Amino acid sequence: DPNIAAATRARVRKVADALGYRPDPVLAKAMMHLHGGRGRRYAGKLAFLNVHENRDYWKTTAALSDFRAGAERRAAELGYEAEEFWLREPGRSPRRLAQMLAARGIHGVVIGSTGRHGSALDFPLAKFTSVAVGYSIETPALHRVVTHHYRNTRLALRKVAEAGYSKIGFVAHRDGEAAMEDLHLAAFLAYQAGLEDGLRVPPLLLEGRSPGALRRWFDAHRPQVILTTATDASDLAEAGVRTPEDAAWVKLLLWGEREGVAGVRPGYERLGAAAVNLL
Repeated sequence: DPNIAAATRARVRKVADALGYRPDPVLAKAMMHLHGGRGRRYAGKLAFLNVHENRDYWKTTAALSDFRAGAERRAAELGYEAEEFWLREPGRSPRRLAQMLAARGIHGVVIGSTGRHGSALDFPLAKFTSVAVGYSIETPALHRVVTHHYRNTRLALRKVAEAGYSKIGFVAHRDGEAAMEDLHLAAFLAYQAGLEDGLRVPPLLLEGRSPGALRRWFDAHRPQVILTTATDASDLAEAGVRTPEDAAWVKLLLWGEREGVAGVRPGYERLGAAAVNLL
């Protein structure tokens, strides 16, 4: 407990070490069960730190919206309340926000995404336990929870191969893929390395919206199915590619799409619970 003096904590730990004390996990579990019927104890408050330029980034970004919903559910199960704070609030410095959180007794911070790969976080974290979501924040080094994009892509590749497709294409936005450490691309290239030359399709990395580039790539390689993190049905239609008549279509990041769209749900609602557990 931070209200106990550091010198007192150090003295207790010194005596415990001298006695060879180690917590008994079986006893701890039994005590949790014993206290479980007495009602949920209020454990404190956690902070969701929005570090994006957009105040509503948590709400308008599907991944973070699912993440937060899962994190809030898990926090409530553990007796915590959760409140969002915007790092870029006008008239309030990061240092002032840190002081405000400490004054409210908030010691745990879940840090959102900047939306850009290689970002540096300007926030004094020394007095907080912190967990980041995703790969966007590079400095400082943080504990983080992330979706297994590589494994999800291998799952999609296996499923489309089982469905009988042999010539598989991949389309992504260059910036978006970089924000996920190029993991979808890495899985796709690893898979293609095991194919014969006639079945290999070079990946298409787009710079923004480019129906012309998509059409030229499709005409040159004629994939039977397209795995993508970058396009939807309207993008393909604009490029003159009909789905499923010209090519099947699989989304590697599937956010509550209408029934009938094939894809992989990245599981950000479970990622939120994992972040709170780690915190």
